[in-house]
Amino acid sequence: MAWDGRIILLEKVVRTIPYGFLAVLFPVYLSQLGFDAFLIGIILTITVATSAGYTFVTSFVADRLGRRRTLIFFAITDAIAGGLLLSSAAWWAPIAAGIVGNMSVGSGETGPFLSLDQAILPRTADLKRRTMTFSLYNLIGYSSLSAGSLLAGLPSYLGPGVTGYRPLFLAYLLSGLLGALLYSRLSDKIEQDPSTAATRRVLSRESKAIVYKLSALFSVDAFAGGFVGQSILSYFFYQRYHLDLASLGLVFSAAQIVTATSFLIAARIAKWIGLINTMVFTHIPSNILLTAIPFAPTATPAVILLLCRQSLSQMDVPTRQSYLMSMVQEGDRTPAAGLTNVSRSTAQSISPSLSGYAIANLWLGSPFIFAGTLKLLYDVILYRKFHGARPPQES
Repeated sequence: MAWDGRIILLEKVVRTIPYGFLAVLFPVYLSQLGFDAFLIGIILTITVATSAGYTFVTSFVADRLGRRRTLIFFAITDAIAGGLLLSSAAWWAPIAAGIVGNMSVGSGETGPFLSLDQAILPRTADLKRRTMTFSLYNLIGYSSLSAGSLLAGLPSYLGPGVTGYRPLFLAYLLSGLLGALLYSRLSDKIEQDPSTAATRRVLSRESKAIVYKLSALFSVDAFAGGFVGQSILSYFFYQRYHLDLASLGLVFSAAQIVTATSFLIAARIAKWIGLINTMVFTHIPSNILLTAIPFAPTATPAVILLLCRQSLSQMDVPTRQSYLMSMVQEGDRTPAAGLTNVSRSTAQSISPSLSGYAIANLWLGSPFIFAGTLKLLYDVILYRKFHGARPPQES
């Protein structure tokens, strides 16, 4: 892998360790500040929606302003968000941090970092290793999320009430500053030709059809996933089984390790049966397991179901990224990654508030049923529309 690719992977570690503990402790922190389930869902929706907005703007301007400059800017916004959380325990601070920063509150990362990393990575490895490159990228990301999840239990030992959270908020601030430094070391090889980027269309005619179709389908999957994002799962286990932060950290750390391991398996399966088949045939059983979680009578079988589900549910992530980047031209990669991620983030931003409403007014486990049903529908449609469209590396 080229030097730029190694920087991308290193910064992925720096960025996603804080995302790992924030996804677990953020809803618990909001609960301790006095927010109820519905308001927590609204705040999570605001957080994801603003990240989607950043991603949308990035899709149009990053290649013109420069990918390196754009990445540095967003790393600094993460540092500012960490500073807001660190400086005040008032009710407005986490809301402002969610708007300013790009913290991940789902089971994986979304936002402008992901879109630009996706566009840059194909330049750092050859075509035959593209799926493995994305698998490695996601393996490192989820391993870092796992490490971050373990840290989510620290507030219980660092001080009473909300003061115990501040060392982790400081770590989030520092990760943003370190990320800006690392991104400044990227070479000019990651950039598009400025003159070409300034004159070309957002998407070429050849790429429009597939990007728009995949964006629509990915939005269905993300909308369903938003019902059971990691913050919602954390809140569910906190309320249903009365797990403390330390226990939640262990559960989600284990879940992320299982997920990370699955990425390497996904790359091998994709070589045998193809990218689309891997995306669909691993997703369907994971969604059946998802719908079974709220029916578990105690925490132990619920955690086992969660881990079994995580062993399959994210195998579509590197295969999806590899498929998209292989099916569009080089000049279309930034907007293609941006638009598909915007569709995912926008759809995902709606679900947490609906999930919070369902928990407060229907049943604590209802989000799992909604998510599993919608995801199964997505799998069926994806297979029918794209199982015959093969990327170049499968030809």
